[in-house]
Amino acid sequence: MKTNRIIPIIFILGLVVGVNGLSGAQELNLREYSALIVKDLEIPPGSPAPESAGPLAADKVVYQVKRYSEKYSLFDIIAKEGSKGAMDVPPGKKVLILKGEVKEYTRASVGRRIGRSFIPGGEFTGTSAFTAQYQFIDKETGKVVYETSLRTTSTGTEDTVEYAMDRNGEALAKTIMKLKGR
Repeated sequence: MKTNRIIPIIFILGLVVGVNGLSGAQELNLREYSALIVKDLEIPPGSPAPESAGPLAADKVVYQVKRYSEKYSLFDIIAKEGSKGAMDVPPGKKVLILKGEVKEYTRASVGRRIGRSFIPGGEFTGTSAFTAQYQFIDKETGKVVYETSLRTTSTGTEDTVEYAMDRNGEALAKTIMKLKGR
């Protein structure tokens, strides 16, 4: 009777330890990278996003990551591709390239705003949204080391897609901070 109970318990413990070991092995650490080069985000054909949304989103990412880097020392160099700062990367430094694609670009809507005003607390939510799929690429190997999709919305007082882009850049900076172990 006792052996019938012990075998499933040992099996479950082995399964938990095995799965936990796998998840620990997949953790990523970006500490070795000292430079971040941000490419303009791509706009897929048929997207409601204007062509200017890609460079604007990249600028917002650079601004937010620089802001966090000043406080938490994330990277030595953060620059947009093609800028002077991107050319100043000394040889021997590990470079991380960030590229992305706009997945959602939703402008503010008066109809949605009115509809949300009937929900308690709904007037504090925004109707604009921005989603981007980001890829972190090691410049030496060309391999994608991490990939994430971030969706952010605006708030009631700042109901613009540009503000949702700002929040997306900040969310990406927080993700980088977590991956750098800070």
